[in-house]
Amino acid sequence: MRITPVLLKQHLGWHFYKHWVVQGKVKPLETGATAILKSKGIPVYDPKDIISEKRTIEKIQVIGERDLPQPLDETHPNWHETPLFKVGNNNVLLEGLNQAQIVTNSVKIADDLPNKINVEALPKSVDKVMKSIIMQSHVFDAEQKTLPKIKDPERPAWNFPRIYGISQERRNKIITHKLINLLENTSDKDLAKQRYIFEDLLFSYPFERNGQLAQLEVSGNVVMTSTKPLPPITNDSLESHNLPNIDPIDPLITFTKEHIYELRNIYPIKSTVKAHHPHTIFIHFDREFVKNLYEEEVTTEQIFGRSLLHTFTVAASYARQKYGDGKTLDEPVTVQCVQTDGRIFHFGVLQLNTLNLLDASTKNVWYQTPLQYLFENCEYVKGKPVLEGYNNQIIQQLHSFYRNV
Repeated sequence: MRITPVLLKQHLGWHFYKHWVVQGKVKPLETGATAILKSKGIPVYDPKDIISEKRTIEKIQVIGERDLPQPLDETHPNWHETPLFKVGNNNVLLEGLNQAQIVTNSVKIADDLPNKINVEALPKSVDKVMKSIIMQSHVFDAEQKTLPKIKDPERPAWNFPRIYGISQERRNKIITHKLINLLENTSDKDLAKQRYIFEDLLFSYPFERNGQLAQLEVSGNVVMTSTKPLPPITNDSLESHNLPNIDPIDPLITFTKEHIYELRNIYPIKSTVKAHHPHTIFIHFDREFVKNLYEEEVTTEQIFGRSLLHTFTVAASYARQKYGDGKTLDEPVTVQCVQTDGRIFHFGVLQLNTLNLLDASTKNVWYQTPLQYLFENCEYVKGKPVLEGYNNQIIQQLHSFYRNV
C-alpha cells in the first residue's frame, strides 16, 4: 500500500471559530468620547434603552373548557370551620373490625354465614370452569404492565428486577365478571332476570357521632341488585351480644380530617328502577391502593373492617332513600358482601336494624367468614401454566349468595 504525503493544510472553519472565541473576550477600549459629549451637554444613552421595547404584561382570563381549580383554603366555596371525618375507598381502620363494629353499631354473631344461606355442592363441571376462570385472569390475559416493586423487609435497600404481567386491577375485573357470568349460567333463568349488575357506583352516607360530623363515601366495584329486597337473616335477641371495647382509642381515629367537604347522601340507583334493591356488593382489594395512614401492612382484621364499612354504607344510604332521615326502620335491610383481590375472598352479610349508631338497645347484625384462599399458586413454572391448591368452597358460597332471595 502506497503511503500518501501529509497535506499541510489548515482547517479554515476551525480557525474562524477560534478567532471569534478570542475576539469575543476582548473588551472595548475607552476612547473618551463619552466624557467629551457629556462636557458639552450632549446626552448619552445606552443603546439597549432605545432598541429594547418595554412591555407591561397584563393578565387576562382565558375562557377554556374548564374553570381553574379553587384554592384549598378558607376562600373555597365548600370550606367549613367544623371538620369532617371521612372514610374513602383507600382507607382502613386502625383497629379493623372492632372499630368498624363500634362505628356502625354492629355486633358480630358468628364467623360463618347465616343458617338461612345454604351452601350446597356443585357439579364437577363447575369446578372445571372455575379453574379456567382462574387461569384466564391470572395467567392467560394479554396485558403486560409494570407490576409493583418487590419489597423484602429483611433487605429494604435491595432493588429486585421489575416484573411485567397482569395488573391487580385487571385481575380483579376479569375474575369478578367471569364469576358473575358463571353464576348466571348455573342458575335458573327466572332468577337471573331478577338480578341487575352495575359497575363503579358511588355510595355516600353522612352521620353525626357525639357532635362530630362523619361521612362514609365508598364505591362498589360491582353491585348486584334484585327486584325484591333480601329478607332478614335473624330475629333472635341481641341482648347477649355487646360491642367490642377499644378504649382509649377514639372510634373515629384514622378517619381523614377535612375542612373542604360537601355532606351528601347518595344511593345511586333510583327507586324507579325495577331492580333497585341492593343484593350483593363486590369490593376489590389492592394492597398498592388500600393502605394504612402510617404505612404499615394491611392486616386481616382491617380487611374485615373494610368489608363491614362498605356494606353498611350501601345499606344505610339505601335505607335513607327508602325510609327518609329517620333513625328507625320499618323493616331491616340486608346486604351481602364479597371482598376479593383475585386470590383471597371474604364473605359478609349485614342486617341493618337501625340508623341510630349510639342506640344500645337496637344493634345491627354482622355475619362473616374467615379469610379464604381460592388457590395457593397460579403462575408459569418452567414455561407451563400451573394451578395448585384450588378451593371449591369459594364458588359454592358465591352460588349460595346468588340464590339467596
